Amino acid sequence: MIRASVEKTLGKTFADKLDEIILNVGMLTYTRRDFIETLGCANFSAAPRLERALKKLEITTVNKLFKTDPFSLVRLKGVGAATLYIAMCILDEAEFSVTKWWGWNETNKVKFSAFKHNAITRGRKAGHE
Repeated sequence: MIRASVEKTLGKTFADKLDEIILNVGMLTYTRRDFIETLGCANFSAAPRLERALKKLEITTVNKLFKTDPFSLVRLKGVGAATLYIAMCILDEAEFSVTKWWGWNETNKVKFSAFKHNAITRGRKAGHE
């Protein structure tokens, strides 16, 4: 939507908030507007959690995100389903295969809570935090 229309209809403050950067790690920079219009997801509260996770893992590009398995993300404190969903939206928008990223065949029948528990357990056994 054109900024002038948003400003006129909803106000300048709202329009300014749409153009604020809410995720910024290296080459991964997105505003609220990008989340809505480009990524097709509007979970602004999970964006800072993803940003912290990406910084901790030194992921600065979509390609690096794709090369990092979801287990590495999910075992970090504060990373949940909504945070992974945003990562999936970023990968999908960049035309990376989310299915390939997950590496799942029939294992997607596991609930997210079990997936997170398994990721943390595997991380502890491998000596990760």
